[in-house]
Amino acid sequence: MLKKVILGVVALILVAAAIYRWMPVGTRVDPLVYFDEFKNNDNNLVYEDQRIALKEPVRMVEEVLYVSYEFVRNYISDTVFYDSKEKVLTLTDAREVLRLYVDSSTGRLNFTQVTVNEPIKLLNNEAYIPITLVSEKFGINITPGKDGRVFVADNKAQEKQVATIKRSSSLRTHPKNRVTVVELLKKGQKVIIYKEESGFLRVRSENGIVGFIPKGDVKNIKVINAEPVNEVKVLPIPNPLDGKVKLVWDQLGVKTAGDWTSAKYANVKHANVISPTWFEFEDELGNLTDRGTREYVFEAKDRNLQVWPLISHNFNNPALTKEVLSSTKKRQHVINQIIRKSEQYGFEGINIDIENIQPEISSEWVQFMRELYPQLKAMGLIVSVDVYIPSNWSNHYEREKIAKVCDYFIVMAYDQHWSGSETAGSVSELPWVEEGIQRNLEEVPKEKLILGIPFYTRIWEEGSEGLKTKAYGMKPVEDIVGKWGVTPVLDETSGQKYAEIEKNNILYKVWIEDGSSIKKRIDLINKYELSGYGAWKLGLETPNIWQELEKVK
Repeated sequence: MLKKVILGVVALILVAAAIYRWMPVGTRVDPLVYFDEFKNNDNNLVYEDQRIALKEPVRMVEEVLYVSYEFVRNYISDTVFYDSKEKVLTLTDAREVLRLYVDSSTGRLNFTQVTVNEPIKLLNNEAYIPITLVSEKFGINITPGKDGRVFVADNKAQEKQVATIKRSSSLRTHPKNRVTVVELLKKGQKVIIYKEESGFLRVRSENGIVGFIPKGDVKNIKVINAEPVNEVKVLPIPNPLDGKVKLVWDQLGVKTAGDWTSAKYANVKHANVISPTWFEFEDELGNLTDRGTREYVFEAKDRNLQVWPLISHNFNNPALTKEVLSSTKKRQHVINQIIRKSEQYGFEGINIDIENIQPEISSEWVQFMRELYPQLKAMGLIVSVDVYIPSNWSNHYEREKIAKVCDYFIVMAYDQHWSGSETAGSVSELPWVEEGIQRNLEEVPKEKLILGIPFYTRIWEEGSEGLKTKAYGMKPVEDIVGKWGVTPVLDETSGQKYAEIEKNNILYKVWIEDGSSIKKRIDLINKYELSGYGAWKLGLETPNIWQELEKVK
């Protein structure tokens, strides 16, 4: 009799345990009401294990599924860029620029018109992109969840783990949380596993609901391998240079062939690239000032120099930068002009030197480079870009993104102390330069990184009227310090020779740029295996400098 009682109690316990397994372990809630990301949404979307907090991330239009630009830009790739004023969507990669227009069956791929089967749409003033295009470009598939309440987006390029529910389980909002349940999972249902935490698995159900279940509630875990998606390789650099880049900037204020018999060009044969300051933003339409001539290119090529003209913002009207870069049409107009000028003059590359980017147009700056690079590469041009040395105020230049859309990235490692500085100091202290190289290498590969070096310095005046300064080339500074009758001494802080003198209650200071400091800069290039140097500017150096520049390995 006692045995029967014991067996009965055991049976009741087993039945209770089974019933417990089938019942929620806490309060059951509707996930579309419970989760803040889903509240007040018309269409809900889950991307892998992220609930998307957008009102309408997806829309069905004439039986075609569309996804919002905001979702694609923020969650998939910021290489998709929508110009709301001109109503044009641009997608870029290393080789292509695809432009699509609202409700238009035609678009442009690089320089060719293409037919569009499913045009982009403007719905409630927001751009929507057909899922077919998003899937083709980025490998993103979107399907309704099994119960049709949530759309589910999967990234084919991401490896996944799929498992089977081996017994009924409660999908909870948090691990070890036995209070809030968002879905009851039945034996045999599939889940995608994203991570393990405290004995629980973060999973997504067949309905697209994300939560946690005990690790022991799954079986048959299988790995779904990632699939390669639209892998685009960068075109190799055309006309490769023989070794490192040895670039000098040639500042020109007028349209000229250049006086190549002058002392300015006497040693330029020791370089392999010359970058004349030919182009800059001329007006709000994106027209470029042009100082180029074919004769200049002929003279350079006679000396085995490649020509990479410089294009800059307008130093006298910096507001033009925002005006030009914020417009798709104007960005393309600038690019078209560069291409036409390359055909007209026959230069091999371009040097982008837009220095007054403000944080509010950071995205437009990156977009300009993303649009420029594949189009210029298609024409066989080398693309180089100049960017300030890393600092907190220049992070919006997005070095890592820019490094992907250029052949060479020149860090302008000078103007540490400049005409607007509040204290006197070196134009380019060596420790400051080395730190800048190290910080750049966190975002820019050494195969692309070029060190910008100064051929100039500044003489400072500290007096009763405040601080004054003026930039000088190497020879004038040498002459001035010679007239002072003082012997320069090594300044440990800057790593340069330093001289000062007091006259008429004014203290004159100078941190000297000469062969010894240039040697230390070349040593840094070799130490970090950088791709060469870019020197500002031709004509400010003394002849002996070229002996040091030849030591770039």
